[in-house]
Amino acid sequence: MIDPVPEAPTHAARDQHAERAALLERLAGEVLALRETEGWHRYLAAQARFHRYSPRNAMLISLQRPDATSVAGFRTWQALGRQVRRGERGLSILAPLLTRRDDDDERLLAGFRWVSVFDVSQTDGEPLPSPVRLLEGDGPLALRGSLAGAAEVLGFQVAEEPLGPGVNGECRWATATIAVEVANPPLQQAKTIAHELGHALLHRHEPDRSRAEIEAEAVAYVVLAAHGADAAPYSAGYLASWLGPDGDVALAVRRSCDAIQRAAAAILDAIVVTAPGAVAAG
Repeated sequence: MIDPVPEAPTHAARDQHAERAALLERLAGEVLALRETEGWHRYLAAQARFHRYSPRNAMLISLQRPDATSVAGFRTWQALGRQVRRGERGLSILAPLLTRRDDDDERLLAGFRWVSVFDVSQTDGEPLPSPVRLLEGDGPLALRGSLAGAAEVLGFQVAEEPLGPGVNGECRWATATIAVEVANPPLQQAKTIAHELGHALLHRHEPDRSRAEIEAEAVAYVVLAAHGADAAPYSAGYLASWLGPDGDVALAVRRSCDAIQRAAAAILDAIVVTAPGAVAAG
């Protein structure tokens, strides 16, 4: 049996692809512009105070507090304008013990000792500098509800939950659930649902966390733009934080353009299924 020849893309499909590619180029421009702001440099200065933990210490932190997001020592939190709350129990990790040889300045590893660190959720004080701004308001055409319906079409249910500081959403493949922070505005929740659906469609077995987060956020940006909502105040900073100060945003977007467009199209098509009056434009 001869396989049928696939149909060539229609003019409309080609136009739609080009429009979404242009949207991704615009998002890349937003990231580059953000990197010139004072707020971005404050964010980088704050991040420089956080240690990069070894895989062993990362596992120790996860075992003691699975929901930990930003972890630092007592003095580091004070330097960042935050104070560990009285009665909070520290997370135990291993710090190297270094000794200096008598004949030179070389430092040698003599062993390890237990030290305590604390998650941001165990502290109070000044908000940490952030490159993202939560999206305010309800959004166009009850978009949050439309995306929750699209999630059901794609095999996931949406649940509102208190997720803790700095966590806006989670994709839980084991229970086919997308959890969103209950306290966030509807438009931010809509963007989060689109982001987590991007993960659901693309990243079940993706080992590169940075690539996964960049792709999922770009998917959310395209989906919201298709309904007249601008996610750039959040998306640009989110992409910048995963790319780092020197990451090539244009290269990252080009590398993932097809995957981003494919996932965005699936979500927009699912919205049309649940709300026939909606138009998945752009």
